[in-house]
Amino acid sequence: MNKIIKNSLLSLVIFTSSISLSLQVAAQINETVEKSFEVTNDSAFSLNNINGAVVIKSWPENTIKVLATVRAETQESYDDVTINMVQHGQKVSVKTDYKEKVYRQNRQAARVDYQIWLPADANLSDIELINGDLSIENIAGEVDVEVVNGSIKATQLSGNSEISAVNGSVNVDYKAHVDDIESIEIETVNGRIELFIPQSINANVSADTMHGSIKTAFGLTAKKSTFSGHNLRGEIGSGGTKIDLDSINGSIKLLKSE
Repeated sequence: MNKIIKNSLLSLVIFTSSISLSLQVAAQINETVEKSFEVTNDSAFSLNNINGAVVIKSWPENTIKVLATVRAETQESYDDVTINMVQHGQKVSVKTDYKEKVYRQNRQAARVDYQIWLPADANLSDIELINGDLSIENIAGEVDVEVVNGSIKATQLSGNSEISAVNGSVNVDYKAHVDDIESIEIETVNGRIELFIPQSINANVSADTMHGSIKTAFGLTAKKSTFSGHNLRGEIGSGGTKIDLDSINGSIKLLKSE
């Protein structure tokens, strides 16, 4: 092989290896922040996050535990992020802040993933995510969440809920044996909605979609809208719980919890 080619290939290998090593080193900026807050009955939790997934679960402790994992490609990106956690009475608030220059310079922002453990009867009073999926499990308190880019999956709920997504599907599953739900409101712009509710529920249902179908397991039938899409208005049992489901681009399913 020509000596010049050999040297060129060797230089390319060394250069590529250097890039790979640099990326590996950068990817190793992975730090965790953990904090716990003692609470009693009627506790509440709020979270505002820009980049990263969030998982919220209940546990049998009178404590709200927050575990944040910060992942950054560079030390500079890591230094740009700040995690603020405060407690006022029985409410714990968490917010991810970035320095303004991150956006002015169009630099890759660090990602912050959260894991939250809290009492089952805690209220999720204000959960807002910009980029990231949200998972909620076994919460009996009220749920008020909003995600811009990401899916929402909530299982084993038993309280009132107000759930909103812009670009992402929403899957909500209520416990099979709950009868004190006042309202369930779910909306998404681009994504499907799947809601599982108790078989014995008494509810008034309103569902609308511009581009998609509406199906239920409760004997209710959707109608074709005058201009486009489908809508459904109906009563399950003797009526009671207010259920509103809205999607622009996506199907809607109202099914029975198991």
